[in-house]
Amino acid sequence: MRVIKPGEKLSKKELRYFARMAGEAYVNDPVHAYATKDPNQRKKFVYHFMMERLNTSNGEDYFYIDDENRGVCVWRQAHNEYGVLDFLKCLDWLYLYILFPRTLRTLAAYKPLDVKVFDDNCWIISPVFVAPEHQGKGIATELITKSMEDLSKKGYTFGLEAQDDANVRFYEKLGFETIATARYEKGNITHRMMVKK
Repeated sequence: MRVIKPGEKLSKKELRYFARMAGEAYVNDPVHAYATKDPNQRKKFVYHFMMERLNTSNGEDYFYIDDENRGVCVWRQAHNEYGVLDFLKCLDWLYLYILFPRTLRTLAAYKPLDVKVFDDNCWIISPVFVAPEHQGKGIATELITKSMEDLSKKGYTFGLEAQDDANVRFYEKLGFETIATARYEKGNITHRMMVKK
């Protein structure tokens, strides 16, 4: 397992590779399915959205990467909220701006999330994904459990947010429990904030 620590960076080529993977992996994510109805357009949108997200994390957060580049788990400090200037570092914001209604729906659906429910020492999964052709092989489980083993030595606590019921059950098997929920009624989306017991 490869680890990219804060202060270290992935190349733009690697970021693009993982953003493409995320576009495939998150195609049925409840927030993105609400914001972009057409699955083909959604993959493209999620690619650019994740390019922004991963680029913002690059150099600040922990990236745990499967040895065969089949999946990634990113950990960021829960209270490290990103601002507009962080996102302007990556030119993919131009695409997100061109598709502003879609971007606005996505951001509105995420707005109910409240990081204040996590303690000051908490690091959250943001995001984790595995290439669709390799899902179901235990890659995400290994990325999450081994990274928590590693980061727990630093005294961190762990959390995440999830919307999909299947993902909630997956995280519960890894020892996470829901400590708060928030609703985005317009999209019929329930956000669950979870922490490791």
